[in-house]
Amino acid sequence: MLVPLLVALLCHCGFSLQQRRTKYHRQPHVVLILADDLGFNDVPWHNPTMQAPTLANLAKEGVILEQNYVQPKCAPSRAALMTGRYPFHIGRQHESLPPMMPTGLSTKYKLLPQRMREAGYATHAVGKWHLGFCAWDYTPTRRGFDSFFGFYSHSEDYYSRQSKDTSGVFSGYDLRNNENVTTEGAGLYSAHLFSKKAGEVIRKHDRQTPLFLYLAFQSIHKPLQVPDKYARLYQPYGRLTKESRRRGMVTALDEAVRNVTRALKQNKMYRNTVIIFLSDNGGSYRNSNWPLRGRKNSVWEGGTRSVAFMSYPKMAKKWQGRTVSEMVHIVDWYPTILALAGHKAKVKELDGVDQWLTLAAGWPGPRKSLIYNINDALRFTAAVRVGKWKLIWGYPEGLRSNVSRKATRAAFAQNLGEANNLDLLHLYNLEKDPNETVNLATVNRHTRKTLMKKVRKIMRSGEVVKPDTPFLRKKSLPVNFGGVVSPGWCVPR
Repeated sequence: MLVPLLVALLCHCGFSLQQRRTKYHRQPHVVLILADDLGFNDVPWHNPTMQAPTLANLAKEGVILEQNYVQPKCAPSRAALMTGRYPFHIGRQHESLPPMMPTGLSTKYKLLPQRMREAGYATHAVGKWHLGFCAWDYTPTRRGFDSFFGFYSHSEDYYSRQSKDTSGVFSGYDLRNNENVTTEGAGLYSAHLFSKKAGEVIRKHDRQTPLFLYLAFQSIHKPLQVPDKYARLYQPYGRLTKESRRRGMVTALDEAVRNVTRALKQNKMYRNTVIIFLSDNGGSYRNSNWPLRGRKNSVWEGGTRSVAFMSYPKMAKKWQGRTVSEMVHIVDWYPTILALAGHKAKVKELDGVDQWLTLAAGWPGPRKSLIYNINDALRFTAAVRVGKWKLIWGYPEGLRSNVSRKATRAAFAQNLGEANNLDLLHLYNLEKDPNETVNLATVNRHTRKTLMKKVRKIMRSGEVVKPDTPFLRKKSLPVNFGGVVSPGWCVPR
């Protein structure tokens, strides 16, 4: 009796192990690449003058998303990506988390890497964090990532790793290997350094275990810095201009992505890897979002429609090489990635919807409406889309830093009533007018009122969380930490 029992037990154990291996083999690796301030007109499939062959080939062989929406600013987009929730639901709809602000993405939310761990994934982050660092509990290795190589703050020099805010008050060195300050790659251009570190993660990875790699480049965020050889591709002779440098930054970013795909192929992971590429918001420099209206820090299409694609070599050939016009919002990537990872637990209170069957099998898109933003801090802005119709209620663009609070009150709408009195209403048919040139607010009053009613309902329901924007703290200054950008000066919320 004992021998058959042992045999049965061994067979069962072997089956369980084989089942687990089979399951992991079926689970694709996921590389989520986030560019910074990349404009709608900064990629070859929108602008043939851009030299980015790797991005172009990945997009051509995968699925190009022409209606992929993000938030108008860096940190709100990252918060939406990592939580699957609209920023106005979690208090992150206003500021883009300046480095002296004593807060971060609330620890009460379970982030995407934590969920991916639950699904059996190894999780790694490389590049820009920008979701809070004043307390250690806000930092990547405390939020679900097995490892982190990158910087905590919003912006820094591409070579020296010196982070500065716009006032120049906050200034310090910012580069971490996990939670330790590192000088690795001193003087190396950041796109090259981050692709190198991402490549190391991939080459060291046991491909029998599913991998989730979050690679957040600082390219092409200011400052405009790039090795001259990339800028010379756009301006062979004479003194290099800002525009040639900006374009060169895109080509350097493309080369970095090429290095990552090369590492995937070297470790025989490429065919089983889903590569997702998008930008955190529209471009911040003139004409980079052409022909869309507006730029970063606005709810115009140019600030919120992000270039994006999804590439997966194992996807059926008939679904590759497509351009998808279905609406996708950055909050959708959370449930979509969990779906392709085989995560079984049902996550409640998400604003995102699973888009996997739309992307991988051509199903009709599940999203019929979206909220660009709702923000009543300093000025009132609400923007919504239902089907082809888009309403902007209030001030569409962000405030300039040199406008005083007193002047702001007089110049910009602060609430629903003031927005009405100032005639700050815009209505566009994006199907016929994707570049927002003809305001139909006074022509199509029925649609305008319907969308305004939708905004009012959201605001009256209490869904809009007060923006989490505490006063800046001087104790955050790197000078207090030996010249290094460091956590440890606030209590996590």
